[in-house]
Amino acid sequence: MDAFSQRRIRGVVFDLDNTLIKSRQGSLHALRTVSIIIGQHLKNNGHTFSRAGLLRRLWQIERDRRAPESGLVPRALYDRDVWWKTLLKELGIAKLQSPWIHRITLRYWNAYMEASPPFRDAEPTLRRLKRAGMRLAIVSDSDGTPGIKRTRIRRLPFRDLFDAVVVAGEDTPNVKPSKAPFLLTAGRLRMPTSQCVYVGDNPSTDVEGAKDAGMLTILVKRHQYMVLGGLRASRPTYQVRSLREVPRILPSGAA
Repeated sequence: MDAFSQRRIRGVVFDLDNTLIKSRQGSLHALRTVSIIIGQHLKNNGHTFSRAGLLRRLWQIERDRRAPESGLVPRALYDRDVWWKTLLKELGIAKLQSPWIHRITLRYWNAYMEASPPFRDAEPTLRRLKRAGMRLAIVSDSDGTPGIKRTRIRRLPFRDLFDAVVVAGEDTPNVKPSKAPFLLTAGRLRMPTSQCVYVGDNPSTDVEGAKDAGMLTILVKRHQYMVLGGLRASRPTYQVRSLREVPRILPSGAA
């Protein structure tokens, strides 16, 4: 906590997925929805696969995208169109690829948003920080389809609490852990990165990028995180189990 006492913290920047909202829950629901849609489409075209089998393959694709041998560039990690094309290729029916692929992606995100509510500690913490005079922001990676991440953020019940939103990979050339989105966010908050703290759940993309930009970092440890291929886990300035701990750490009277 000494690092925080040595700085004048004026801004708190948050990751979105698995930090503010229950994205794992949303992802599972969305993949289940997609497995049903794809299964029916394949059946209509003379190919029968079990929904359970399709779901297992989709989960494997989701996990494999993080592996260095996947061959996917960082931007492709988030593009769900690529996931469905990969599935069809694995099934040996890549010829079925067509515009319906992207329609599945839109159905995926609709299902995702339906099933990824905020964590209970999110809004009370944000309001407490706001009352203490903190400027708040979100830095989150693109979802692969331009505009989807901003749509998800607009639907947050506490969207009005944020002074700035940066979608890495859309507002900046690269996604996290590039330091560019963190530098851009500090600029939009009109303060140096040394006066910002970043709160996220991923020790590689969140902690590493924010540290490189000059921010202090808080890792909210909601679960074990698999580090993306080619990246390294970085040690945060501080680690918490709940967002409710964040105001108590900051030397600003936020507690």
